[in-house]
Amino acid sequence: TGNVHHVRGEVHGTLTFPPRGDRGFGYDPIFVPEGMRETFGEMAPDAKHEISHRARAFEALKTFLSQAK
Repeated sequence: TGNVHHVRGEVHGTLTFPPRGDRGFGYDPIFVPEGMRETFGEMAPDAKHEISHRARAFEALKTFLSQAK
């Protein structure tokens, strides 16, 4: 078997009520990322994807893979 490496991406922020925005799913309409005024549900998809936990995890994976060469 091969090696296993875990990466993690996090976005810190606050929850807001009532929900705002109709983009995204799950917590998107109530989650305001730190330093932002809009919820993920209000953001344009490209802006959200630039700072999402998935984008941050993928960047960590790319860094790991580039150093593993």
